[in-house]
Amino acid sequence: MRKPPATTPYGPVAAVYDAFLTFTGFKRGVERFLNRVDFAVPNNGRILDAGCGTGLLSFYFARRFPTARVVATDIDPAMLRELAELRDKQKLPVERLRIGESDLGNPAVVRFLNASQSTMLPHRSFDAIVVSGALEHVALNAAVARLAGLLKPGGTFFNLGMRRSPVGAALGMIYRYRPYRIADMRNAAINAGLSDVRVIRLGAEDFPANLSRVAMLARKAAPLR
Repeated sequence: MRKPPATTPYGPVAAVYDAFLTFTGFKRGVERFLNRVDFAVPNNGRILDAGCGTGLLSFYFARRFPTARVVATDIDPAMLRELAELRDKQKLPVERLRIGESDLGNPAVVRFLNASQSTMLPHRSFDAIVVSGALEHVALNAAVARLAGLLKPGGTFFNLGMRRSPVGAALGMIYRYRPYRIADMRNAAINAGLSDVRVIRLGAEDFPANLSRVAMLARKAAPLR
């Protein structure tokens, strides 16, 4: 018997979540920030948006890298249903944005929408893995290590995490999480075998996203030839 769908604090607001991010300017601020980041995604690259919510990052990367294929996963079925509706409204082909249910604690196991069984994502199969506001809900070191295992050598790991700020703390009370320290994120990336780890702070031009978010970019070292 399949276990019942997971419930999260985000599910009850799924239908209005994307509209809220747009109305508040948060989406615009995040996208403005992302435009300045070098993700080095190759042509026909594969991108995993882990803990995707209603797809802010998924749609951004699908637009920015028009030959890329995005896999978007989340634990909350309501958020995934809303993401699928948004994908249909934007007329984005399913093969360009695949959607599936997955737990960040075991991100390689995905049950894609309308599939009867779960699928294992292949080891080292993604050119970029992106996460936004999701690692705060799970055991950090284990999740980053498992995500790094899905990343190709030379690939990019990006986390748009929650700041330890008044706004971040307030959101944490609403959505039941506690922001990690920047040092904890950096150490988790290094312990997972990632290198060139950089913390990138959002600026005033990224308002209001800069009030609650801080980014980390890292690479998975390519083998020496």
